[in-house]
Amino acid sequence: MSVFKKFFNSIIKDRDNEDDTIKVKGKPKPKYYGTVTPYPNFNASSDASVLQSAIASKGVDEDVIIAVMVQRNNEQRQKIKVVYEASTGKKLEKALKSALHSDLEDISLALLMTPAQFDRLGTDEDVLVEVLATRSNAEIRELKRIFKEGFPTFTHKYMLLLCVYLLAFQHYASISDVKLPKVLDMKLSGDIEDCLLDIVKCAWNTPAFFAEKLHRAMEGHGTCDSTLIRVLVSRSEVDLKKIVEEYRAMYDRSLQEHILEETKGHYEKILLGLCGPH
Repeated sequence: MSVFKKFFNSIIKDRDNEDDTIKVKGKPKPKYYGTVTPYPNFNASSDASVLQSAIASKGVDEDVIIAVMVQRNNEQRQKIKVVYEASTGKKLEKALKSALHSDLEDISLALLMTPAQFDRLGTDEDVLVEVLATRSNAEIRELKRIFKEGFPTFTHKYMLLLCVYLLAFQHYASISDVKLPKVLDMKLSGDIEDCLLDIVKCAWNTPAFFAEKLHRAMEGHGTCDSTLIRVLVSRSEVDLKKIVEEYRAMYDRSLQEHILEETKGHYEKILLGLCGPH
C-alpha cells in the first residue's frame, strides 16, 4: 500500500472498509482486480518466434502482435524480450518500433517496459503525483533506484505537503458532512493544491480517480492518448477491473463504449484488449 494511503487512512475514519482478500488454502490472499493475467502454458521461445514471424511478414501482422501483448502479463513479456534478443540478435523494442507506427507503436513499447521503467516516463507534476500516490512502497523504491537523483527530494517534498494539509483539514472533515476531496476542492487553489487534491482523490477512491482521468482524456475535441496509454498499461495488472466498473457507475456508459467512439483500428483493438471482456 502506498505510504500516502497509509497516512490518509490513519486520520480518516469514515471510509467504507472493503474486504479485499480471499482465502487460499486457509490463508488470506489479496483479490486480483487486474484485467491482464499470466498466460497459461506460457512458452517464451514460442512467443518470440511468433512475434518474429508477425514482424517479418509482408505488411506486418498487427493482430498477432496485439494478441501476444495483451494476453501475457508483464513478467512474461520481459522473458519474451530476453529470448527474442537471444534468438534474433535484435532487441524486440527496436523491431516493434520499425514495424509499428503512431499510437500502436507507443502502447506496444509501453507494454514491454517494466512498471518502474514505464513510471519513469512521467515527468510532469500531475503524473509524478499520480505515481507517488498509487504505487506501493516497493514500487516507489524501485523507481527511486532508477531515477537515482532528484526523485527522493520530490518524494519528501510532497509527503511533507500532504501531512501539513491533511492535518489542517482533519478536524474539518470529522465534523462536516462534506467529503474531504470536495472540501479540498472548495478551500484550495493553485498548482500545489491541485497536486494535493489528486493525492487525496487517489487515497479516497483510487479507481474513481483513474476513471475520471480516462474520461477527461476522451471528452471534448481530440483524445489525450498519452493518458489513455499510461492509465490502461499501468493499471492493467492492478485494478483496471475496478476502474472499468467505476467508469460505468460514474458516467452511465462503459469505458469500452467510449474507447470505441474515440479511437479506431489496431490501436482501438489493443486498448479494448487491455480493458478485458466487455
